[in-house]
Amino acid sequence: MKKLIVFTLIAVLLAGCGAAGSVKTGLGHVISIGSSKDATADAEGLAQVDTVMAAVTFDQAGKILGVKIDTAQVRVNFDQNGKITTDKNKEFETKVELGDAYGMIKQSGIGREWYEQIAELEKWMIGKTVEQVNSMKVVKKDDAHPAVPDEADLKSKVTISVQDYQAAVTEAFENAK
Repeated sequence: MKKLIVFTLIAVLLAGCGAAGSVKTGLGHVISIGSSKDATADAEGLAQVDTVMAAVTFDQAGKILGVKIDTAQVRVNFDQNGKITTDKNKEFETKVELGDAYGMIKQSGIGREWYEQIAELEKWMIGKTVEQVNSMKVVKKDDAHPAVPDEADLKSKVTISVQDYQAAVTEAFENAK
């Protein structure tokens, strides 16, 4: 929740950088429970909610002037009887807040952590329209990564699947005021 407030403040600040009426700022999000798993005789179940958030500022032509993207990945374990085994008082951090502690660098194949990759994606989006962002060339790496950038200037910087980030930026454009 505190991350959403920070996103909103960033969006307002980005909007304030332009002349009145010449920029619009919007917030977008994508929520998924697709990574959740049932409990089995051998393993606890997992209720996982992934919330992608995007705060985006657009100019009069619809080009992106500023964008901030983050993901809250909340994981709650439960046993075969449905009893929650995760500490209910735990405070969850977003992927950006976790920074190096997120631990994706070993699997990235390019030696970059999640927050570094999302920063590169954000930089790539600057100056583009939502249509251009959604027209990004992508490849399916595997079932967990169905839309990895296949753009020359992103291939060596971003190995994460981008479809949810594109959707959140699209919703931010639709919500921009």
